[in-house]
This record gives sequence, C-alpha cells and structure tokens, in this order.
Amino acid sequence: MRVFFQTFSKILGFLTAISVFLIIVAILLTYLTPQTNNNFTFLSGDKNALKKIALINLAGPIISEPRNTYNLNFIGQNNYIYPSLINEHLNELDNENILGIIISINSPGGSVSATQEIYNILLQFKQKNQIPIYIHAKDILASGGYWLAMVGDKIFANYGTIIGSIGVKGPDWLYYNYPTALSSGLIGPSVESPNGIKLFSNSAGISKDIFNPFRKPTDSEISNLKIMVNDIYIDFVNLVSANRKIEPEILVKEIGAMIFNTKQAQQNYLIDGEKNLDQTLATLKKELKVDRLQIITNGKKLNSNFLNLNLLLNNNEETLLNNFCNNLIYEFSVVFKNSYINDC
Repeated sequence: MRVFFQTFSKILGFLTAISVFLIIVAILLTYLTPQTNNNFTFLSGDKNALKKIALINLAGPIISEPRNTYNLNFIGQNNYIYPSLINEHLNELDNENILGIIISINSPGGSVSATQEIYNILLQFKQKNQIPIYIHAKDILASGGYWLAMVGDKIFANYGTIIGSIGVKGPDWLYYNYPTALSSGLIGPSVESPNGIKLFSNSAGISKDIFNPFRKPTDSEISNLKIMVNDIYIDFVNLVSANRKIEPEILVKEIGAMIFNTKQAQQNYLIDGEKNLDQTLATLKKELKVDRLQIITNGKKLNSNFLNLNLLLNNNEETLLNNFCNNLIYEFSVVFKNSYINDC
C-alpha cells in the first residue's frame, strides 16, 4: 500500500507540474502576444490591386454588447452581432480603398435597439463612402436579421435559406391562475391552482411588478405593451416598404411575419434572387466594372493551441452556454418565430 501511494503521489505531482506549466505558457501567450485590429485578410482576386471589395461575415443573434467577448470568439458556433463589432470592422475599412461591401448574414434577429443601432452604423458608412452594399444570406435572414438587410442595395440568398419574419415579439406574460401550491417535484416544477394564494409584492408605482406571474395583467398593461410592440412593428414595415418597394398594406395583410424559402421570398420581393456567395461577389464586381480587385474578409482564426487551452481551462461547457443564454434575455427583443428566452 505504501508503494502504491508513493507511485500515485509521483504521478499526481508530475501531472500537476505539467498542468501548471501549460497554464503559465498560455497566460504568457495571452498577455505577451501583440494585439492588433487586423480583422481583414486577403481572400481572393488580385493581391496587388489597390481597389478592394470587403466581405463582412456576421452570424448569430443581435445583441447590444456581449458580456464576455473572449468566450464568444472561442465557441465559434455561438457568435453574436453587436454594434462595437460593426464599428471595429468599419473603422478598419476606413483605411482601405473599398469600392463595395458584401455583408454575409446568418441571423434569426435579436434586440430591437441593437438592430437599429447597427443599421444606422452601416447606413452612415455607406452614405459617407458612397459605395454599394450587397447582402448575402446563408441559412437564416429573419426578423432583426432582415431589418439589418435593409441597408443593402441588393439581397441575395443561398438555396434553402429561411427569410422573413417581419414582425415584432415582446416578452410573453405567463401567469398562474389562482395558484395554491408550488412544488419542485421529481419530474420538474409544478403549480396547483384551484383556489388561489396570497402574494405580497414589495414595489411602488403602478405596474412596477409587471410580468409578475402570480397576477393577471390589467387591461391597461396589455394595451400599453401592445402599443409598444405595434410602434416598433410599424417602423419595421415602413423600413421594408421604403427599401424593397413593397406597399405597407401588402406587408401587413399578405406577407406578415411569415417565413419563406428563397423562391417564395423572391416572389414576394423580399430578396433579389437566389445566389451563393461566389455568385454574389461576381454580381457586385460586374456592377463596379473594375478589372483589378482584391477581396478581403473578416474571417478569423484563434492564434494558438495554448490560447485554446487557456480558454478551456477557464471555461467549462456550462459557463459557455450560460454566457450565450444570458446575453439573450436582458433586452426587449425582435425574435425569430415568436421565441422568447426567459430562463436559462
């Protein structure tokens, strides 16, 4: 037994030493590696050409700002679209001879305020530089994602892309009708509600406890929430109407907040055609009528395996998923297909 513990202690010490060494190397690489804002790299075309087209890839829900950007860069699938990211890309493009931009979007929508802010940022850059912007949709271009697409002179989409959801969804107010008991139970939480229970809500001001699940919403509250949603919806409809030349009445009564495939979307004038990314690039190059061009893109790769290790050591799967979830639930949102996350 003594020999076993001695051997075990040596192995444990050896593994601990290796772990500490790798952590130190990862930290050194993280803090000593020069940080640059060089987001854009050469993609294709004439590498020596001075005139360029920028391809900006955007993916994920639209939020005001992520709470932990570093983690988001690590978990590639859980990307976000947010104003400071757009500003960072466009500030870099200010130093390039950009003749046009293709924004490749894959987004179900997100925060109303962030969507409008990003739309304004893109529109101002387009107007300041007097350049065309084409939108290319990969898998989904819905709700707030479609709102962003209104900055584009043309909108193209891959075959099979889901497009539309021109609507606004506020948070649902679920309430228990006269609950008497709450139970966590073995199969999950449950509520019994034959006769009702008393609840003390420590708040001041009418409707300060809005979305309290233990009381029914008042008619006034329902009316105010409806007005809030309708006001944003009208702005959305007017934006699409102005940019896609579709009558508001058609948008409201015929198209609504439905989602469409590329063929249906084109028939409803929501997009200009079904094209993949290469075809979209070719179309923009043809419009620009410039022979020598290079295409630059904002595609990123992580710097090193040690940096990956550092992120893995400091972030477990649950933490990463919680970061993803928590960033979605703190704002009134435009959300695809009437989904609203209220519990991680």
